Amino acid sequence: MKKTDFKKFLPTIIIVAAILLVSGFVVRALTTPDSQTTEKSAQPITQAETDGLSQGASLGNPQASVVVTEFGDYQCPSCASWNSYVKNSVIDVYGDKILFVFKNFPLPIHENAPAAAQAVEAAGLQGKFWEMHNIVYEKQQDWEKEQDPNSKFESYANQLGLNIEQWKKDRDSDRVKDLISADKSLADKLQLPGTPAFLVNGVLLQPKSFKDLNSAIDEALTKTQ
Repeated sequence: MKKTDFKKFLPTIIIVAAILLVSGFVVRALTTPDSQTTEKSAQPITQAETDGLSQGASLGNPQASVVVTEFGDYQCPSCASWNSYVKNSVIDVYGDKILFVFKNFPLPIHENAPAAAQAVEAAGLQGKFWEMHNIVYEKQQDWEKEQDPNSKFESYANQLGLNIEQWKKDRDSDRVKDLISADKSLADKLQLPGTPAFLVNGVLLQPKSFKDLNSAIDEALTKTQ
């Protein structure tokens, strides 16, 4: 190519390179967990804590041989993207073949994540955990930058027909706060790299794509047949 030709096509080359760079960044953002800001030292895991991976808000079959545990942060953009996939391509696909458990792992970098977790867990005490869970993820951009997101969460609770006074009381209760703290403590002991973090029968995954989760579940199902 002549020097003059190269100059003529240089703007096009730059634009194409920029598009490829941005596309790669978006894919990586959707499949790479939000990271913790501090390193954690290894801590021993008790049998009760190991059993805790199958306890908490769950969908599917409590007697299933395959347990999929997600540690999530409601303010994490990757978690919101994963939630849509999990709902439509994991829970709906595998049904009673697995038990799917969600546990809270609000990261220090997300100031509104603890309040979101409290709002969802409080809804769970009125039998609306998954409904609130999905709304909070779907509406993430509406509340994530609010100085006080609780008014948004209260509007979602109203949409679900919850007893608002009871929901507020539960949201601020030690019962709910202790539950979230226990989830986070377990995540720290497991040295999870960030959110979302998925474990299949206690084995931490490092998925590079959404479908990697399905592959891990299929493999676990095969081993337990």
